[in-house]
Amino acid sequence: MYILSVLNPTVFIGNFEWREPVTTLTDFLVALVCWAAFYFFSQLKNSQSGAYPWFKKYFFVFAIGMTSAAWLGHGFQAYVATSYKAIGWMFGATGLMLLQMGSLTLIKANLSRRMLKILPKWFVLQWLIAIVCMVYFLSIGIEQAFKVTQINSVVALWGFVLPMHIFAYKKLAIQGSKIIIGALLYSAIPGIIYSQKVSLSNWFNYHDISHILMAIFMSIMFFGLYQLVKPVNS
Repeated sequence: MYILSVLNPTVFIGNFEWREPVTTLTDFLVALVCWAAFYFFSQLKNSQSGAYPWFKKYFFVFAIGMTSAAWLGHGFQAYVATSYKAIGWMFGATGLMLLQMGSLTLIKANLSRRMLKILPKWFVLQWLIAIVCMVYFLSIGIEQAFKVTQINSVVALWGFVLPMHIFAYKKLAIQGSKIIIGALLYSAIPGIIYSQKVSLSNWFNYHDISHILMAIFMSIMFFGLYQLVKPVNS
């Protein structure tokens, strides 16, 4: 069923006001996947891949961002300003920059010196532009600031990470990149669910559905990135 924008009803636990409880928990589910991914990456003590520290930090930063998004962006909204939502978005933008850097590391031996100078600088510049725009648009409205997050995600994932992994798979036969390509193509599904506001009820709305699909996306990303950096004999 298609229902226009609806929010979970507020739940009271004693005097505690819990806003959007299902949305909070489904958002936190994404965070838990990221925390688990970070834990498993932390166990790879003997990884020789130069991409390893980037991907490990990607999951760590994203885990913090999604935890913040779940509780400050939804659950605790009765007690904090709406602008606190931007904390999670900023961590998310930082995580994407780390993912870009790690993906670049996989193919850097096959790139020109010029590209190796330009791309890292662009990734940092893109990150700075996203953060500055988020702060600026917060003064206009939270929805405008969130659009910055969406645009930055599309540019980072589809504009750079996807082409780099297509190159890694097609030109360098790096098998783990095939999984990342599939994950990134799959990521369009939660995006469509969110943008079209496809909901089942106010207890399971488009936020909740897209969060669950995002948890699946992050799980696939973990599996793919783990394959890229784990030691050959493990």
